[in-house]
Amino acid sequence: MFKMYASFSVKHPLLHAINLLIVNGFFMFCCYQLIENEKIEYAPGLLLVLLFIFIFAKAAEYRSKYLSFDK
Repeated sequence: MFKMYASFSVKHPLLHAINLLIVNGFFMFCCYQLIENEKIEYAPGLLLVLLFIFIFAKAAEYRSKYLSFDK
């Protein structure tokens, strides 16, 4: 899964940037709902964001090790 997303992010950097913006926007929305409106049903959204952050981090690590052309 990490290998596939790493190659996807290399082939389609614009879509990768859009994915990052969507996840960051979702994170800010969930934080706002939790802090300002005190709606606890948005708490699982933070776990979803953590999952995406983990996927992005592992894909970036794989990309820097194996898909880098700077060597």
